[in-house]
Amino acid sequence: LAFEMGPINGMSAKEIKRYIRYIADWRLKQLGLQEIYMIEEHPLPWLAPLLNGVEHANFFETRATEYSKGATRGDWNTVWSSFDKRQKAKAVNEDGVELPEIGLFGAEAAE
Repeated sequence: LAFEMGPINGMSAKEIKRYIRYIADWRLKQLGLQEIYMIEEHPLPWLAPLLNGVEHANFFETRATEYSKGATRGDWNTVWSSFDKRQKAKAVNEDGVELPEIGLFGAEAAE
C-alpha cells in the first residue's frame, strides 16, 4: 500500500516493511509482551530524529493546557471558605487587632 502511488525516494518497500515490523516489536515490548519479528536494529535510523524532533506550533492555533481540569485540586467549598476566612481576618485586622495572615488556601501565609 505504501508504494501504490509510486516509489518514495530513499526508501524501499523492504525497508518500510522492516520498519513497520520494528515498530510493532517495540510497541509489544513496551506493553510487556513477547516480540514477534525480532528486528534488533532500527532499519531507518535517519527517520527517528525526524519523527521525534521538537514540534513547534503557532501560538494562536494551539490550545492552552495550563487551565485543564486535571491540574485543579480541591473543591469550591474549600476555596470559598478560605476566601471568607481571609475577608473576616481582613475586617478584624482593619479594627486594629493583629491576626496571622491566612493564605489563599487556608494555611497561614509564609513570610
